[in-house]
Amino acid sequence: MKLKTTSLLKKNTLDDYLNAAIGAARWIQSLEVKEKVGKTWKIFPDGQNGYKDNPFVGKTSFYAGSAGIGFFFLRLYQVTSDEQWLDEAKAAAEYILANPRGLEFYHKVQKRIATTKKNSAPECNAAGPVNGWSFSYKVGPISEGQFVYALYRETNDNRYYEFAIRTANTFVEAAIEDENGLHWSDFRDIVGDAGGIVYLLQVYKDTRKKIYLEAAKKAGAYIEKFGRPAKNGGTYYNLYDLESVGEGEKGAVHVNFSHGSAGTAYLWAALYEATKDKRYLKLADDVIKYLEGIAVGDKTSVLFPYQDHPEKGPLDKFYLGMCGGPIGASLPFKKLYELTHDEKYLQWVKRLYAGLVKAGVPEIKSWGYWGSKCICCGGPGALEYFATLYKTYGDAQYLKLAHRSADVLLGESFEEETGLSWYGAWDRVNPSRIVSYTGFYIGAAGVAGSLLKLIAAEKHIQIAEFFEYYL
Repeated sequence: MKLKTTSLLKKNTLDDYLNAAIGAARWIQSLEVKEKVGKTWKIFPDGQNGYKDNPFVGKTSFYAGSAGIGFFFLRLYQVTSDEQWLDEAKAAAEYILANPRGLEFYHKVQKRIATTKKNSAPECNAAGPVNGWSFSYKVGPISEGQFVYALYRETNDNRYYEFAIRTANTFVEAAIEDENGLHWSDFRDIVGDAGGIVYLLQVYKDTRKKIYLEAAKKAGAYIEKFGRPAKNGGTYYNLYDLESVGEGEKGAVHVNFSHGSAGTAYLWAALYEATKDKRYLKLADDVIKYLEGIAVGDKTSVLFPYQDHPEKGPLDKFYLGMCGGPIGASLPFKKLYELTHDEKYLQWVKRLYAGLVKAGVPEIKSWGYWGSKCICCGGPGALEYFATLYKTYGDAQYLKLAHRSADVLLGESFEEETGLSWYGAWDRVNPSRIVSYTGFYIGAAGVAGSLLKLIAAEKHIQIAEFFEYYL
């Protein structure tokens, strides 16, 4: 007798991943908001307890808004060649082009930061640094520039090119140049000023206009001043005051990519690529020496702690995602290996990968790898990372981990009436705040976008890369 079968007993295929991505696209479409020009999408469905009053969940941001969702639709078009998805990406761009955030946006936030610094109230101290993140490659105007620039590369529509260049020009014009140097805010991490510098270097790479390189070098010199000698050798960077935002005790520093020294190493790698000045290579190596001094693990697998205290030593807590874990921390090493072909950098990539897998990713949840459904902190970021490693190095072990990650994500999806969504706790310290976000770094667009990255890697399809992987 022939037994019946069920999808639960079948191995997922690339078609299953694509169908899930299309299902996510349908769900996101059900939450669209038609604007006078173009369209946006709700950050999350009505009635859910999602974050609203936070710079990271802006209406047009790459992180949670229409720039990131438009980017997802662009990827979906690149994988399927279905024009309806390109039309969605263009609709996102039309709204952004019709509502540019110009110089007045920067000046308004800079004034707010300056006012906050003069106010000693604890709640204001916490708000000031968050305002600095408003300029970031994830949520600021340059996040919109990232998406629109990617759309230009696909369509050759000169309006998109002009917007991306105008975004870079405005960013340069908004810089504050005083006796301390050239900067935009008091946040010097890669999600602050350093990420803006990298955007300028991206534009310089394509245009070769010196204005972007010179601004990047000047701003880099400002960040360099915040390097400090580490107890175990090398240099760490004090990028902002963790105590003022309630994240750590006085003197503590972030370590990894988004807010720590590893992200500064990525900045130095980007400047080295643009200038070929070996001084930047040394700056990057000095950070690596610091990271080596606080690494946990062995010769084959390592992790870097979430935070470090220059006097008391590292915190015994570990993120495992992109923002504060080995995924993001591997990016400067990956870039430096591509630039120098020095095997020492590739060995670090492999050791961080091994540390990630040894810690249980993608299946085991932990303090620093929870059910966020985010590119930055959760499973979608791991899938994007494994697929990128496979695309870059061609090793089957990376593809195996990518499929495992994709299978976990499919198992965690939810079938809505209108399509497919994912419910997650974006904020680690508020695990009960479960929301189905739509955005790229934070929700369904990012989950589905990472599934598309796996498909593209296996089928050798060139798709758009977002900030962390563009350089």
